[in-house]
Amino acid sequence: MCIFVFKFYVMKRLFVLFSLSLIFPLCVLAQNVESQNYESAFDAAYEACPTIPKGLLEAISFTNTHCHHLTDAYYFNDGPDAMPRAYGLMGLVKDGKGCFRENLQLVSELSGVSETEILGSPDANVLAYAKAFKCLAKKCKMAETKDYLSVIQQLSELPIGEEKDVYPMQSMLYSVCSFMNDEKHAEQYGFTKYDIDLKAVFAEHYDMLTAPGLIVQRESDYPAAIWDPAPDCNYSERTMDVSAVVIHYTEGSYAGCISWFKNCDAQVSAHYVIRSSDGQVTQMVREADKAWHARTANGYTIGIEHEAYGNIWSFFTDAMYQSSANLVRDICSRYESIDGHRTFYRDTLDNGTCLNQGLHDLGGENACVKIRGHQHYPDQSHTDPGPYWDWNYYYKLINEGTPVTVLEGEEGRLDHQYYGDDERKIWVIRGPEGKIISLDFKSFDLEKDFDFLWVYDGDDVYAPKIGRWNTQSPGTVHSSGNVMCVEFRSDCATHALGWQAEWKAIKTKPIEPEVLEIEPGVFPNPTTGKFTVKSDREGLTDLTVFDVYGNMIISLRFQNSVEIEASNWASGVYMIHYGEPNRPDKVVKLVKW
Repeated sequence: MCIFVFKFYVMKRLFVLFSLSLIFPLCVLAQNVESQNYESAFDAAYEACPTIPKGLLEAISFTNTHCHHLTDAYYFNDGPDAMPRAYGLMGLVKDGKGCFRENLQLVSELSGVSETEILGSPDANVLAYAKAFKCLAKKCKMAETKDYLSVIQQLSELPIGEEKDVYPMQSMLYSVCSFMNDEKHAEQYGFTKYDIDLKAVFAEHYDMLTAPGLIVQRESDYPAAIWDPAPDCNYSERTMDVSAVVIHYTEGSYAGCISWFKNCDAQVSAHYVIRSSDGQVTQMVREADKAWHARTANGYTIGIEHEAYGNIWSFFTDAMYQSSANLVRDICSRYESIDGHRTFYRDTLDNGTCLNQGLHDLGGENACVKIRGHQHYPDQSHTDPGPYWDWNYYYKLINEGTPVTVLEGEEGRLDHQYYGDDERKIWVIRGPEGKIISLDFKSFDLEKDFDFLWVYDGDDVYAPKIGRWNTQSPGTVHSSGNVMCVEFRSDCATHALGWQAEWKAIKTKPIEPEVLEIEPGVFPNPTTGKFTVKSDREGLTDLTVFDVYGNMIISLRFQNSVEIEASNWASGVYMIHYGEPNRPDKVVKLVKW
């Protein structure tokens, strides 16, 4: 008999088998180089514990950590309200803060591997978990899906035993099974795709677990959200009008965050939590009540948590961005004081100040920017959502539907003088086929640090960015084809003169190839699409790519090597900075054709 009484969490109607007789192929080359580095750790664990189905360990690791070996370096926020920290590839908890189960100790006891070894080595972390899994598996028949899920629950950090614990645990198990059913994950991590009948496995919980695309009204303010309330010990009555939104990340798993907000000792909550994989939204506090998520800003804000660790870019998925933007648009429609145009977007100023990294007080209740990060409110200590959150992309999603002015022909003017507050203007310039667009600014004056102009190499704002300007004139800007898109945004106050510009459709000129000093760590260079950056450092490496105008294109942290997709970047020269975390010391010029 299994140690854990599984029927409390999953219906008895489970019948899908994990076939242990399947012959699994060798691991294929992973698309995510960060995860590929740990392939040998998983292979060694399966070799030591061959009864564990291939793909199961990766599914648990991905659900908890996106297959990253978590150390204290992955955490930026601390304190009594922060979620318990998970460690290693398998996301094991050492200090559960009186709420989470301390599964690091359990895994150590069952596997015979010391906690120090488990924390210090990715290989030991996975192997110890596999041995613990094997030990518990002996107590079950291990014939049906429920048996494997029962063992996963026993080894999980999530609390069990009360009704409030059901949904977080179900959500975690659903993520594990969904991973194993996913064809892309199977190819990436080298296992044969499973065909688990999720509807049969999760029975009456299935509709809730697959909420995106469904209307699950229940008692939520947002129709597409699941209602799973936090206890009243973690929120209070609101006495102020709602006038702003706070963007957070969880620094932990989706299921873990929901469970944490149900723990009275946490003394923390948010109104909404959003899942990384598919954008599922769970509401835990009514908007009419005050969630405890941003100290002195609690009274007038709505808090939205996003499942992520701040320096693991793979958590920040398109599905999560789109879902969050849909939620914010709905909030804007219900609160006149919150305008989508007042979403934070000026992440890096022309003087180099990075407003999306560290703490930056942008004002309190009456501040101009209404949708901004936790790090942007007064009296805060948390720096989320940090530099991996793409504010520019988020702004565009929230403000979808902005009218577009189309300019066509051989030449014309694009003037915008004496502009107003809260503007978002978009122009598309289209010339004849076979020509490129030349946009020449004769004058240019915008409010410093607040109003900005973007130019894109294509027919919309999602085309590759040519540049962004604020304090310096763009001068003359060229597209690579016959279409160019121009976008302007202003904040809520203070105007400037604007600009005067002329555009022409001109014949293209061939680009002379640039002779580069070969840097063996970046290849191929020049590139037409993907390129790889290889580091000779032991441990993590920080990488940031800038265009010739100083605009950040991408920023990430990797180990050993990383492959970057640049096919959507505009043709031109880029500067790659990489090296020691927070202190990259190598600079390489990359040419993109």
